[in-house]
Formats: sequence, C-alpha cells, structure tokens
Amino acid sequence: MKNIIKTLGISAGCLVALAGMQSCALDEPFGNGGEGTLQMKLVINSDVTRAETDQADLAANCVVYVSGAKGLLHKYVGLENLPEQLTLSAGHYVAEAWTGDSVSASFDKKFFRGYQPFDISAGVNQVVVNCKIANVVASVNAASVDAVGIQDFNIKVENSRASLDFNADNYKLAKGYYMMPDGETELKVTVSGKNPEGKAFTATHTIENVERAHEYVLNLSSNPSYDDQGGAFITITVDDSEIYVESEVELFSRPAIKGVGYEVTKQIMGNAGQFSDKLVKINAFGGIKSILISSPDFAAMNLPEENIDLKQCTEEVAAAVREAGIDWDESFSADRNLAISFVTLSAKWLNALPERDEEYQLTMSVTDTYGKTSTETVRIAVGEGAVVIDDPVTIEDAVDPSDLMTILATSATLRGAIVNAEALNPGISYREAGTTAWSFAAADASAQRSARKRNMTAAQAVRSGGTPFSVKLTGLKPGTRYEYRAVADGFESESKYFTTESTFAIPNADMEAWDTYSAKTMFGTKTVIFPGTGSRSFWDSGNEGAATANKVVLNQSGDMFTSGSRSARLASSSALGIIAAGNMFAGTYVETDGTDGVLSLGREYNGSHPVKLRVNANYRPGGGVTVKSGNEKYIEDLTKGGTDQGQVYIALTTAPIEIRTKASNRKLFPASDLNEDGKPAEDRDKVVAYGQVTWKEAFGPDGSLQTLEIPFEYTSIAKTQKPLYLVIVASASKFGDFYCGSSSSVMYLDDFELVYE
Repeated sequence: MKNIIKTLGISAGCLVALAGMQSCALDEPFGNGGEGTLQMKLVINSDVTRAETDQADLAANCVVYVSGAKGLLHKYVGLENLPEQLTLSAGHYVAEAWTGDSVSASFDKKFFRGYQPFDISAGVNQVVVNCKIANVVASVNAASVDAVGIQDFNIKVENSRASLDFNADNYKLAKGYYMMPDGETELKVTVSGKNPEGKAFTATHTIENVERAHEYVLNLSSNPSYDDQGGAFITITVDDSEIYVESEVELFSRPAIKGVGYEVTKQIMGNAGQFSDKLVKINAFGGIKSILISSPDFAAMNLPEENIDLKQCTEEVAAAVREAGIDWDESFSADRNLAISFVTLSAKWLNALPERDEEYQLTMSVTDTYGKTSTETVRIAVGEGAVVIDDPVTIEDAVDPSDLMTILATSATLRGAIVNAEALNPGISYREAGTTAWSFAAADASAQRSARKRNMTAAQAVRSGGTPFSVKLTGLKPGTRYEYRAVADGFESESKYFTTESTFAIPNADMEAWDTYSAKTMFGTKTVIFPGTGSRSFWDSGNEGAATANKVVLNQSGDMFTSGSRSARLASSSALGIIAAGNMFAGTYVETDGTDGVLSLGREYNGSHPVKLRVNANYRPGGGVTVKSGNEKYIEDLTKGGTDQGQVYIALTTAPIEIRTKASNRKLFPASDLNEDGKPAEDRDKVVAYGQVTWKEAFGPDGSLQTLEIPFEYTSIAKTQKPLYLVIVASASKFGDFYCGSSSSVMYLDDFELVYE
C-alpha cells in the first residue's frame, strides 16, 4: 500500500482517546507453542438421516474445513480424503463440517452442519465433530386435520424461496425440511379446502422466529364462532419443539479408490519404456473384503486370468500377478475403523505393455466388510496415438487457500482451462445450489484464440493442462451456496461448489442506541456516554479520558440525521490549553495512562471483503488551531492559528491494534509501511485493507448530512489472510494524537454501512 499518511490522530489522554484494532493471532505456525497432531471423527444424527444406506453418500459428500486465526488452513471433500492425522501448531482452531442437500425446501433432502472449536497442544489431540440437522422442519398433526373434517385440502408451508404442499397423499407422515434464506425467520402457512358443508375456505398463519433444528407441528382446529358471514372456520396453532437426537452413528462412505498424484479416472499417459510406478490408494471403512481386477485384454497386459481377486486368489495366481509387476499391501487403523490398501502398478508392468493406438483398461472393484462396493477403471495410453481428451474443458476448485479474495459476497472468480481447442462454446455454467436454471459465463475469446493458435495434439493438450482462462461471476447472493461446472457443446463436467461470503452489519450503525457506564478517574467516578446498549461491545470513544476534565467529546445529537432521530456528534474541546479531539471508534478504550490514552482498535469481524464504507457525515473544522510545542514535525500541513482537519479511516485487520499516545511509547495506527521516523511500521503486517478521507475544509451542506464513501484498498496479505477485525475511526481533529487542533471542530456521523459489489 502507498504511504497514505503518517499520522492518524484521535487525541487521547485525560481528555481524549485514540482508536485502534487488535486480534491475537491464535495460530503461529512453527511458533514457540510447538506442534501437535489432530485426529478427527465425524458423527451424524442417525434419527434424522434418510435410509441407512444413504449415510455413505452423506460421508462421501461431506466437506470439512479446519481454520485457525489466519483463516482456512485445510479443506477436505469426502471423509475418505480426511487424513488419519493432521499436524498443527499449538493454538486454537475450529473444525467445520457440512453434508447433505442444501435446498430451499424438500420432503426428503436434509442438510447437516457441525462446528467444533478445539485447541492443539503437544501430542495427539482427538476431536469429535457432531453434524446436526441444520434445517427448519415443518409437519402436520394428522389427527387434528381428521378431527375438523376438511375436504380437498392443501396446506402450503413456505419461505421466500420455496414452498411445500401437505395434502391427502402425504400429510400423515411427511416432514418438510427448509433452508431459510439469510436473515429470514418466518414460515408462512396457507390452508385451503372445503369445510364439512362443502364451502370453500382459506386460512393463513405466520410461524415467527423459526430456528434450525426445530420442528414446527401444525395443528388445525374448528372455530366454534364460525358462521357463513365470514367467521374463520379454521384456527391454526403451532407446536415448537427442538430436535433432540441421542442416537448418533459415525459417518462412513463406500470404499474410495484414488490415484496417488493423479486422477484415477483419467488416462495414465506415456511412451513405451518411460513409465514410472503408479499407486492406487484404497480406503475402506471396516475392512476390505475383495479387490477384484479384471480386463478382457488380460493376455496383452501380461495377467494370468481375466478376473483376479487380489484378496482371495490362489498363491500361484498372486505370485504370477506380482511377477508381472502388480503388487498390493494393506494396513488397518483401529482408531478410525479404516483399512488402507495400496495397489502398485509398477514401471516394470507399465513399460511391458506394447505401444498401440487403443488404450488399455484395467477395472478395479473393491468391496468392504459392510458389503459396499466401488468400481473404477484404470486407463493406460501407451504412445501418442492412444491419448484421448476426456474433458475438453476443465475447472479448478473455487476455494483457493492462496487467494482468499476469489470468492466474495456478491462475486466469484472461477478458473478453468480449454483442453480441446476444437471445443465449441467453452466456459463455466453456474447456479444457486438447489435451483434448476443455469447461467453461463463464456471463456474469454482471447483464451479460445490462444488454444487454437497453440495447435497442440491431444497428448500435448492433456499433458499441459490446456489453455487457462478465468471468468468473474457478479450479482451473486451473499452467504449462498453455488454449484458450477465446466461446459462446452455436448459436454458437462462434474459439479463443484462454493459458498459466497456473508455480509457484515455494523452494530448500532444508525446511532439510535446510547447508554452510559461508570468510570473511575483521578478525580473520582464519572458517568460516561457511549453508542450502544448495555456494554461497549462495538463502539467506544475518548469520553472516559475526557471525563477527567468534565468534557464530552462524543455524544448523541438530534441536530441532523438521516434515519431515526439521532446521529453521533464528535466535538473537539480543550482544557488548560490542551486539545481533546472529538472522536469515536470501533474498539475499546483500555485505560488512561497518566494523562494519555491506551486503546484497542478493532472489533471481531466475519472475514468478508467489502469494497467500501458508506456513511452520512457533516464536518465543520474550527479555526485558531493550537499546536503543542515539540509536536510540529508530526502535523504535516496543519498550521498554528489556521483551520483544523477532520478524518475518518477504516481498516480490516487480522488482529486488534493497540494505540498509545504517550510520547515515550507512542504507537499509532500503521496506515503506511513506514513510521514518521522512516522505520517499518509496527503491526503493518496485520492490516488486510485500509481506506481514509481527510477533510481540510467543511463537508456537507449547512444543517444536513451528505453521503460519504471510503473505498478499501487491500494489501498484499489479503490473498492469504482473512480479515478478522473491523476498524472504524473518526476524529474531528485529525492530529489530536499530538494535542494539536481546534477546540471548535465538530463532526456528525450517521448510518454506517459496508458496501459489497
């Protein structure tokens, strides 16, 4: 980031306070805390799964995230890909897991989530993540429907995205599973039909404040006051009960057959005599009963028989297979109830295959002790003529740990490659998960021209990975899961998924809530006002320091506002010739150190990446600036007797930032790479994004607020470190840190909002 400014003043001390941000890094890789190993087990509520056989599918589709203070560290898709143990630095972490079908409404598709914080210390650390149902569940009390005697009825239960109908065909047993849109807490119920006399009726009801993992049972009753002149025939009531499930089973999947360092479903390519060993890894819960390899081309592949069970074949057959160059072994992890086998397709065996223009196929079918079977075919191309392009277009995983800004709240950058230059209309299709309509983003024309210009053979194109391209999707919904796939005319790849970031709502952004607390000062206990209710959980100011001199530098005001009836008024003041800047900030006024302030800037944040802060403001700088002797070198173009300057700055950081105003140990916010003395700024490596505005003259019309937008400028660390804290700092006297400014400067602020684009 550029050296925007050197000092970002919010005066502190007995009169004023600075603002800053802090967040202790919970994970220091290879730090002094040492390392430990993690063993993780996932379980799911068995009473609310579908048929037991589907538990394997839930495990195969399960996504597991392991995150530390610096954000996402590890991601695994499918429990078979979860390592037996994971080495982590000592510290605090969170394991998250989700699986199932995240659709807006369904009678059979459920979604499960697990969230488990844990700590790592030296040695083995075992963590169990319980995946509990994440749906809101609705059902009908069938007995109540029968009792009122309605006919041709339909009971519709809906949220803003989807609805389900309970009717005569399903009302006795059906349960509806809803994924509620972000911020939505109501289900609407509409009952229609005919009463016992055959007259049509409609009744409605709203179920408020619904919660996931709760079941809402609809009860219908007839109204004794019903009449033909409009009295309601049906009354709807709701029983709300939390879904408690004591029965839990460990998730397990069908056997997984994976290539080590390559995709087992893709061709193994090479020229005769140039192959190296290829390993096929098999994971099977409970144990492996059978590993069957087969090929009608067995003689050309130097195998003794067409079908060979490596687990149960005779010693003679096993010896012949090993002599040909195929070997296998097996181990068992009792802790994970997991058998692991490696089948080695040796260079000796591969290099003995004659070159030809047709691929070799070796089918491998694995059955576990639970009776579940998985099958994959190993395909081998010996020579250029046997190489085929399986996927004319490919895609990468959207979640890239090396670039955390690829998936944002309303946009996503997806990457792919054109492998077959002749592919028509290559690109990426995407949709909100659980919906039906796809949107299409074409690979850019330059990538298509480049692919054609390279004029590669099939073998060259596959080996090179194709010609890369990227597409940026915009207009997405925050906090929403999306499905995407590579496409071309006549081709669709398997789907991958990503979830957009959720937006962050700034607490008390409209400045309507205000409260007080008692603070001890050198002159006794003082009552201090702050924006908020109950506790200073987000906003704070230098009022505690200023209270020593019976000054208030931040207060509520009805003079001007854009919503509600209040705004924040920041008014600089002075006592004994010392300037106290009017200020407010997201953070905590920690203490008064003598006559100076100590602050912690930053409040916990959800990790999202807004493009700017929007706020309504009015600023009137005071004249007759006073400059504390000795601080002239810090105040840039502020002049004694001149006009004051106001400032608002914002930041996203990985940790809170401590601010101190005492000259002997002064520490300001690191807005630039260097301090005013030319030395590297302390805590600069914690700043993910920064933005600021400085006013050297009035802002906004007289008597009213004007909209201000401050863009975030993201630093180089934004790609690899998530923002965990939000900093907002406003000062009516920019250089109040150095006790310089005007005692008549005033700033009004109202309606803060983070803007996502």
